[in-house]
Amino acid sequence: MYSSVSKGIALLFYITFTLPIPIANAAEHPVTVDEIQFKMQPQQCVTLRQGRACFATITVQWQKNTPQSVCLYQHNKQQLGNKQPLHCWKPDRQGLTTIEFQSTKSLTYQLRAQESNTLLAETEVMVGWLHKNTNRRRHWRLF
Repeated sequence: MYSSVSKGIALLFYITFTLPIPIANAAEHPVTVDEIQFKMQPQQCVTLRQGRACFATITVQWQKNTPQSVCLYQHNKQQLGNKQPLHCWKPDRQGLTTIEFQSTKSLTYQLRAQESNTLLAETEVMVGWLHKNTNRRRHWRLF
């Protein structure tokens, strides 16, 4: 048993230190994709009981490599027409704002290009509750 462990360690040592491992150089392979970072904090709003509206002040932040005019939208599947942006930024590489969240359900927020209305990023603010809503009534009796 001792010899098989020794052989395994020797094989691992051989593979680790003798085989060539390609190392990528950032100068040789530049990243050409214009990525966007989009986050909302907090991403979860908690209410006491199920079905009650949850209230929170949410910080919206985005950052991009190239300047662009972008707008923030609240995406609602029931209301597909005439969307009004919650906030728009002129050509810039980053943006920061706060919004007042009030909902009984989770909502999706989208960051879209202002000129072409192209979806750049989206995130969801989840609504949770501590206690499930019960329909039974409680009768309080002293005697």
